Amino acid sequence: MNAKTQAGFSLIEILVGLVVSSIVLAGAFSLWNTHQVEGFRLEKKIELRNVMTMSSKRIQRSVTLAGLGLGGAANLAKDDAAGSDTLTIYTNMGENKSALLSSVAAGGSPTLQVANASLFLNARYVAVSNDTNGEIRRIISQTSSTLELESPFTYAFNSASSLAYPASRERFYTDQSVNSLMRETGGAPILVAKDVKDFQVAFRDKHGDPTAVSAQIRTVVFSFTGIFPARDGALNSMTFSSTAIPRNTL
Repeated sequence: MNAKTQAGFSLIEILVGLVVSSIVLAGAFSLWNTHQVEGFRLEKKIELRNVMTMSSKRIQRSVTLAGLGLGGAANLAKDDAAGSDTLTIYTNMGENKSALLSSVAAGGSPTLQVANASLFLNARYVAVSNDTNGEIRRIISQTSSTLELESPFTYAFNSASSLAYPASRERFYTDQSVNSLMRETGGAPILVAKDVKDFQVAFRDKHGDPTAVSAQIRTVVFSFTGIFPARDGALNSMTFSSTAIPRNTL
């Protein structure tokens, strides 16, 4: 009796098939995983760019309002640092003002007397200006119409030609320890953006040259660096630069 021929795979053929299938599946998984990882990195990069754009617009808006209601008093300042500059902006959003009581707010005097004391009850800063000069000082305390100041005025302000304005302060800087862009108002820091460091600020005059004189500032140039995931656990970075125009300069 003839033996029947049986169709099928030998053990070797099955093993070879399994090996080939494993190689194909491993390659497919590697390709899929690479696609997922690169997609994640790209998503994080896009998210960070959007956050940096919104942060830039927030700073631009504040710079545009710098000096509002302060009668031309110096309203922009910066503290330089290797990692993070600090941009300081003063405003008087209510556009309130008061006459001076004393005949002269003398240079060298750490006090100021104002006619409308109620305007300064919740103010942290006071600006005094006339046709030629303007200065801002921090208020330490208030007794009736007298404001005690952190430091004296440089110039003398005559009550006949000078006015006092309650002012608020806003600051922007990066907390380098946690890579975060911060905005400070009323002495309280508020998180603006994560994964941001190295905030840098420069003031330019009408010719585009650097200046430290408030009256000469025509543009504020600032930049900061964002960080996002790269390969092998490292980090990529991108720098965002922008320009803002203060509209209430001297």
